[in-house]
Amino acid sequence: MLAEADVVVAGGGPAGLGAAIAAARLGARVVLCERYGFLGGNFTVASVGTICGLYLDTGDGFDFVVGGIAREIADRLAGSGGGVGPIPFKQTAVFVYAPWEAKRLADHLVTEEPSLDLLLHALVADVVVSAGRLDAVVLATKRGPVTITGKVFVDCTGDADVATFAGVPTVLGAPGARQHASMQFMMQHVDSEAAMAALGELGDLIAEHGAHLSRDGGAVIPTLRPGEFLGAMTRVRNPDGSPIDVTDLRQATWGELEGRRLAAEAASFLTSRMPGFADAFLADTATALGVRETRRIVGAHVLTGADVEAGATFPDAVAAGAWPQEYHVSGRGTEYRFLPPGRRYQIPFGSLRTAGIENLLVAGRCISADHDALASTRVMGPSLALGQAAGTAAALAARGDCPVGELDVEELQAVLVAAGAQLA
Repeated sequence: MLAEADVVVAGGGPAGLGAAIAAARLGARVVLCERYGFLGGNFTVASVGTICGLYLDTGDGFDFVVGGIAREIADRLAGSGGGVGPIPFKQTAVFVYAPWEAKRLADHLVTEEPSLDLLLHALVADVVVSAGRLDAVVLATKRGPVTITGKVFVDCTGDADVATFAGVPTVLGAPGARQHASMQFMMQHVDSEAAMAALGELGDLIAEHGAHLSRDGGAVIPTLRPGEFLGAMTRVRNPDGSPIDVTDLRQATWGELEGRRLAAEAASFLTSRMPGFADAFLADTATALGVRETRRIVGAHVLTGADVEAGATFPDAVAAGAWPQEYHVSGRGTEYRFLPPGRRYQIPFGSLRTAGIENLLVAGRCISADHDALASTRVMGPSLALGQAAGTAAALAARGDCPVGELDVEELQAVLVAAGAQLA
């Protein structure tokens, strides 16, 4: 046994950051386990470049639809010059940021909490379960397997790894109804002024000259650093055209290789066709694929696409969202289903609770939601909010020594609101 804690958080992406920080701020002893050498998940590992799902279209502009730790991260990035928002995007808005700044901010956020114990290069490989309770997670390390014991566990792995190892029911989704991954890439030495003036031309240029590309659109995103842009222009498929399942080792390997090939292809298109990119070069790709959908738990409540579209409310709501249902599924295109101005939906605590394991919660893209709800909830704004909700609930359950399903939901909601979270 390497460590013991009140709350063990597996995965240090947006959801894991929200969970670990929230639990630590409530005084819980927290162990945060992350498989990479840095935190952030799709925030940093995939170099997405935009935080989606932070904002609500009010009809008169944009306001935050999530608060708490998500808004704190946006504010701190903006304050340091590492991000800016809201930036209008189609019928909504995003927060644009520099991935390096996000990586360092994540370092600061976790090291500022004295009761938070961070373990990097710590891959969850198994769990120990007894009598319907999770006793420990097993980490694969350079010195062999070690265990982390805890009172309450939060699965923020993105792929529901802890829940799967614990025997919790999950769904993966059929290949025709699962989102494709992407590989982001970094262009440097761009003529920023010319590129910014031509951003709206990218789709037309691809339509005219880019039939060979893996997507019929996408974006080039300024990182706020001189001459540097992120390319969001790839759609990574298996050789048979099906979406990559990164829980399968061979598909994950193919996906990373194919993603870098597609990034080089897209970068070559930019340098030959896009204004401002003639003297630019491909500096690097993201550390890993940006994954949109893999396993999801089947929990106490399954949030549906109909809930999202209708702006559903729930008595046990712990977060809210307003991002459109965004689909990267068929062909080369991306489909958006926007909510009407002013409409938001709530996410219930039941979608974070697993079936059969009384001290396990899930946050991030692997919550209990169907394919159509996931199309909105999977992005970083809601993931941060769900992580904060799960970490808060875990700390309260550990303090009260009770199953997560027996928590006083009104107390949980009151603690979240007091910490700045927005539930409606």
